[in-house]
Amino acid sequence: MVLCWHCDNQLRDQTSESLEQLAHQNLSAWMIDVIRHAMNGTQERELSLAELSWWAVCNQVADALPEAALRRSLGLRAEKIRSVYRESDIVPGEQTATSILKQRTKNLAPLPHAHQQQNSPQEKTVVSIAVDPESPESFMKRPKRRRWVNEKYKRWVKTQPCACCGKPADDPHHLIGHGQGGMGTKSHDIFTLPLCREHHNELHADPLAFEEKHGSQVDLIFRFLDHAFATGVLG
Repeated sequence: MVLCWHCDNQLRDQTSESLEQLAHQNLSAWMIDVIRHAMNGTQERELSLAELSWWAVCNQVADALPEAALRRSLGLRAEKIRSVYRESDIVPGEQTATSILKQRTKNLAPLPHAHQQQNSPQEKTVVSIAVDPESPESFMKRPKRRRWVNEKYKRWVKTQPCACCGKPADDPHHLIGHGQGGMGTKSHDIFTLPLCREHHNELHADPLAFEEKHGSQVDLIFRFLDHAFATGVLG
């Protein structure tokens, strides 16, 4: 409970029924404020039973709610507490509201808390390049060329700004010329470059004129690969 310095000195190490009741009231008020803020962010209206129940389910503490509150949330009739019961009034195997709620929510995954969402480590590596020093092709005299394909890397390249003007990129451009590409095939996906639609069309229309104006494709791709490795995209 919140106390001034004088009352804190007076009540320190003392317990009484009134103090315990006051502490319980303060705890209840604090819990209501926390739940109300988590549900709607406003303190201007009362917390509804539906909001309280939903918050408890999301945070996996629904079994801590009173049985009477759970019965109201589930639309069950209020349980009548009698001083004397007849044998005919006893219903064997009758489920409590707590057990019913547990059955209905047992397959629900817990929601991450806000601080867990903010502090969760983000995935830095988009593509991990596997290294096989003993690949079968490396022992062949004339190995069949195997093209490196990676859709995940190409999707990332597409999200990068154009290497020429900085505008949003279009489809990734695969290196052409320089001994790469050809009829029915493309260069490795690693040799791709983000280009906007205008510069992409300009490159395919006249590669030599494009390279005279913007630089060699090999140089552009080299700088882009350096950026990908330096930022942890490739690793």
